[in-house]
Amino acid sequence: MSVIDFIAVRRRQGDAKSESAPSFFSEKSHGAPTALTASQFTRHITHIIEDEMRRSLKRQVDIVDPHEMIDMAKMLADLKARYIGVTLAIASNRKPMTDSELEELRGLRVRIQEFEAAHNELNEAIASQLVEVRGVIKE
Repeated sequence: MSVIDFIAVRRRQGDAKSESAPSFFSEKSHGAPTALTASQFTRHITHIIEDEMRRSLKRQVDIVDPHEMIDMAKMLADLKARYIGVTLAIASNRKPMTDSELEELRGLRVRIQEFEAAHNELNEAIASQLVEVRGVIKE
């Protein structure tokens, strides 16, 4: 059963039952409803998430330019280099770390982590073919 069929069955049953207690059924060839297994349900939800993600990415991102990916890589490398440089500068002072130095390091670390998370999400979206990259053919 496709994701669309699953949604249609939910809507039909929503007419017959109240929305406060939805149940998820599929219909066999005889029209008798049978309950979905947990793995079937999670598979359907995963397909729905992928479809919605694809639609949202199309609205938000559309097509990724390879130069944008290169710019992201350069920015991430620059942030990491600054983090290492500041850490070495603080260590060479041979004095206790000040609160402002600690905040600077923390801010850089948080930026790096957020940037890496965004980069990983984009890579995953590209690998899953949820977003298109200009000049790159689909597998």
